[in-house]
Amino acid sequence: MKNIIAKPHLFFFGLTISFFILGFLNREITIDINIYATYYVTTIDFWFYISAVFFFLIGFNYFSLAWAEKTPKKWLTITHISLQTISLLLLLTKQNWNWIGKENLQELPIFNNNAQLIIAISISIFIFSVFIHLVNFFTSLFLKKT
Repeated sequence: MKNIIAKPHLFFFGLTISFFILGFLNREITIDINIYATYYVTTIDFWFYISAVFFFLIGFNYFSLAWAEKTPKKWLTITHISLQTISLLLLLTKQNWNWIGKENLQELPIFNNNAQLIIAISISIFIFSVFIHLVNFFTSLFLKKT
């Protein structure tokens, strides 16, 4: 864990490589998103590649801090990496959360499939972790080196 906190750019560059490989391996899988009467169909490799580019940009931000000999704030880095990992774990296990609200299946149809709710929570945590990353990056960049 100390290596990840000391060199967070390596963690995100590793995620970049992992997501490129996952995108290459999962070319044929499609995602169907329905919003009311509109259906969006896309392949999952597109989202893996977009995520890989995004993780590369985060890794590049952390690498540029190391290159400028500025250290990122320890607790902000821990918070950012933890939230990023939690959002990824929620996204990967979205189908395993259907036990929540089992007794309310007849009353509220929203509890029939919790995958969309888990995806929304995961995206919210992800956006919050991006905000934490930007605060970490700019405070580390503009504050004096200690």
